[in-house]
Amino acid sequence: MDQKNLVIIGSGNLAHALAIRWLRSERISRLSVLARSQKFLSQGWNEALRRRVTYDPAILGGAHLVVLAVKPKDAMAALHQVAHHAPNSAVILSVVAGISVAKIRSMLPTMGIVRTMPNICSEVGRSVTGYSLDGIADTDRDHALLLLSELGDAIETPEAWLDPMTALFGSGPAYVLEFIGSIVNTAVNLGLDRDVARQLALRMVVGTGELALTESGHTLGDIQQRVVSPGGTTEAMLRVLHTQRWPEIMESALHAAGHRAQELGRETAGSIHPA
Repeated sequence: MDQKNLVIIGSGNLAHALAIRWLRSERISRLSVLARSQKFLSQGWNEALRRRVTYDPAILGGAHLVVLAVKPKDAMAALHQVAHHAPNSAVILSVVAGISVAKIRSMLPTMGIVRTMPNICSEVGRSVTGYSLDGIADTDRDHALLLLSELGDAIETPEAWLDPMTALFGSGPAYVLEFIGSIVNTAVNLGLDRDVARQLALRMVVGTGELALTESGHTLGDIQQRVVSPGGTTEAMLRVLHTQRWPEIMESALHAAGHRAQELGRETAGSIHPA
């Protein structure tokens, strides 16, 4: 059982997913959430989680690891709280989009830093998470990686990759759910029951992912072609998608998310100064 104090700053959707997962772990016991408002009360926080919530930044005084899980516009205020209340030996684990290690370091010159971006699949331990480390001791590194391992697959990457990874994989569940929603709505229009269509669509996506993972020696196009029969239903569907330029639309959407991740960092850059 991990006896280190873990404090999450923030009470939004991602903070909720992280807290839910970590509280399910037998390896993590001492967890608190520092909230800025009571908005979380309407966002599905159960009683067990609510008992962990405080509004008093003094909770940071006993923190071994602080998880920064606020909106980018609130990052400066949260970093000031950490600088003024948390011990210099604490580690900061940031899941704030666009906020670089250098910006965090300007506020917290002595702390070990982990910059990362899990997604909401963290709640069920199935996130894909890139992370970058800076100035962190080996024992603190082990503790941080234990936390990330509870969320799903984690891989150390160059920090330069984290903004595009935020757009592609942090936001990724939204793209996948948009696709699944289209399948479900069309299934209902074709006469299927909505609940049945939802279950079938979700299981199809899980199954496709598992198949592609087991056949890593084949390209995604190779696997896709095994579904396509000349003159069949799949070919008809793909013809419409390509006629409507669906690949280009998706690429444009992903690029827009990537550019926005970079903009968030620039917008915050002017407001963050050393403590």
